[in-house]
Amino acid sequence: MVKATVTIKNKSGLHARPASVFVKETLKYKSAINIIVNGKEYNAKSILGVLAACARTGTEIEIQCIGEDEEAALKGMVAAVEAGLGEE
Repeated sequence: MVKATVTIKNKSGLHARPASVFVKETLKYKSAINIIVNGKEYNAKSILGVLAACARTGTEIEIQCIGEDEEAALKGMVAAVEAGLGEE
């Protein structure tokens, strides 16, 4: 298992379109990917899980990846969050 903590920077947090972009990124990897927000764990490959996390701008989330491509998955997920999740 590998993990990293990142801060949500885009204006709308992980809601609607950014959550969709986030989930689409997770589906590129075979590893299980979870996010931990305020001590609760959510399945990052589920749009409902990501929306349920209610991660707003400025929220720190921990991304955990477990599986054969966990290193690549973590790197990709951190890059997606740092890039603003499709925000223009």
